[in-house]
This record gives sequence, structure tokens and C-alpha cells, in this order.
Amino acid sequence: MQYLLLTIVAFCVVPLYTRAQQTDTIAGQPIAVGIRTHYGIILPHSEEIRSISLSRPRGIEVEISRQLLRKEYWQYCSCYPRIGISVGYFSFNNPQILGSAWSAVAFVEPFMAAPARLSVSYRLGAGFSYLNRVFHPLNNPLNLFYSTPVSFNLLMNVSLNYRLIPQLTIRMHGNFNHISNAGLKEPNKGINFPTMGIAVDYVLDRVYFPEFRKTDWRQENRQGWQYRIAAYTTAKTVERNDDRRYWIFGATADAWRRVGRLSALGVGMEVTVDYSLQEWLRRYEPQQSNDFTRIAMLAGQELLLGRFGFAQRLGVYLYAPYKAMHPVYQRYELTYKSPGGILFGMSLKAHTRTADFMDVRLGYIFSQK
Repeated sequence: MQYLLLTIVAFCVVPLYTRAQQTDTIAGQPIAVGIRTHYGIILPHSEEIRSISLSRPRGIEVEISRQLLRKEYWQYCSCYPRIGISVGYFSFNNPQILGSAWSAVAFVEPFMAAPARLSVSYRLGAGFSYLNRVFHPLNNPLNLFYSTPVSFNLLMNVSLNYRLIPQLTIRMHGNFNHISNAGLKEPNKGINFPTMGIAVDYVLDRVYFPEFRKTDWRQENRQGWQYRIAAYTTAKTVERNDDRRYWIFGATADAWRRVGRLSALGVGMEVTVDYSLQEWLRRYEPQQSNDFTRIAMLAGQELLLGRFGFAQRLGVYLYAPYKAMHPVYQRYELTYKSPGGILFGMSLKAHTRTADFMDVRLGYIFSQK
């Protein structure tokens, strides 16, 4: 479920910090700066890492964000979102095994009842972390959380915000944080650490929230089926101590239909050719079929964010000569749809709480009515 947060990467491409027009507060999109503290726990989601999950992480972040006040942003959620970037330092309070992490995260944060003195907001973010104590078979064999110095960082946050003066806000926040390498190298249990803390932010220009009336999304766009094809690729290791990565290739074909302002439903098929599975069979299951192709049916929902989309889908294997970890898996896909119909994106495949791999993909939307 934590991979839902990958949707935030989409907002990184928006030009957040272009110079504001001083004569037009709405067009200017005021900038805010902030600082936040963290104190939390590590969730032992596997028995293998329970013994090193007893420490209490703590951290500090600084951030810069922009309040989006234009109507097209308000229409998405009937709220006033912020988008921004935060940089933070987290100590896992276990320097010998877990070390510490530096993070850089892009986020989106819709504010509910933003014009009021007391408001609630929720934040979704994604980025990268640098970890200084990763798994090593000799020097650090107990750290099964992460094995690459640079890993993905995902977060979800809920905040209660109180505006002390028009430009200064104090905040109480609760967070769910996740760091892993998305299956690129083993071991990769992933570290989940919820935190709580206090934050303060300051808006550089006083914010005037405009009033908007929601329009009917059916009048804005013609509705119909959208058909897509895409090819994807990635590479992964077979075992913990491997340095070599093996290619994975695949292709998908999908049909989607919009059913709401922010939502579409779709079904499709997926074919995967996994050379890391071929190597596994060669090493440990030579008597098994050497067919390392898998075919699956997919169905799910897509969150629509302008030209960006984030899809969450379930896949069911229809053809898997070598039995998969589970018969059902999840797909979390972030895509950008260009005006010419070209589709760019990334996707993570997971079996329950275990990431299989993350891929990059290129596709085409060849029919849209």
C-alpha cells in the first residue's frame, strides 16, 4: 500500500518556483518555507528484522513549497494544495547496524478548510535517500532492511494546522515513512517507520484564498474508451550477494474508461520475460521447466491528475510454468501522457508486502474517443 505514494513524483515536473507576479496574488502562487521534527518507531513487519527494530528513529526536515491557488488545481479536490520539496536527516538510533539517512522528497499536500485558522492537510511524497550503513555479508549482515546506499523514499502524512498569524502556522503531524530499493538488490525488506512531530512554516507573501464553484467534469471532456500499449524493462539481482543484474522485459495492452473527475477503470494483459528467473532456475531448479515467461490479466483503477495518472491494479497469473511467489500481485504505475499520445512512466510490481521489481516504460495511446 505504501507504493501509492509514487504518485507524488508527477508533481516534480511542475514549474514550482517561477517568479511570482507581484500584481496578481492568485497567479503568484505564494511560497512557504518550513521546518519539522520527527520521533517514531520501526515496524517489525518480518521476524527476520524484529531484533533490530527496537530503536527509535528521530529526524529533522527543512522544506520549501508553493500554495496552488488557481481554479484548475482547486477543481481536482475542492481544496488548495501545496507542492514542494523537503530535505531531511534521520537517525535510526542504531549507528552500527542501521546508521542514518539523508532524504530528498517531492510532495503534494492538499489543505482542507485552508482559509480557516484551523485546518487539516495530508501529504504524499516520493524521493530518494542516502543510507550510510547498508547490508554487507561480512561487515553488516544483520541489516536486512536495505542493501543499496541510494534507495527510494516514500511517505504519507496527516497534519493539524493552526495559523498563529496570517503568515505563520504551527503544525502537529503524523507520518508513515518507507525506504527500500524496490527489489533492485537483495536483501530488501524495506524499513517502515511511523513518526510524529511538531512543525512550523512561514508564507513569504500573505495568502488570499479565492472562491471557486465546482463544474461538471462530464461537460469538460468527451467520455469513451482509451486504449494503450506499452513496453517496459528493468534489471535485478538473483540473490543477496550477487553483483550482476539480469534483464527483465515486458509488454502490456490495456483499455480504460473514465468514470469520474479523478478516476478511471481499466483491464488489460501483461507479458513478462524475466532473465533473473531464468538464472534462478539454472542454479537451483534445473529439473524444472526452463520457461521463464509469465502472462497475467490486470484490472484496477487510475487516479487522474491532468496529464499524469497513477494506477493501482491487481494481476492474476494466467500462465506461469514456474510457480510465482503468489498467484495474485499488485501493480502501482505512474505515467505521463504527452499531447501526441506518447506515454512515459514507471511501475512497481509487488507480491503483498514484498517488492518484485520497479520498471520504466514507454507506450502509446492509440485510440481515445
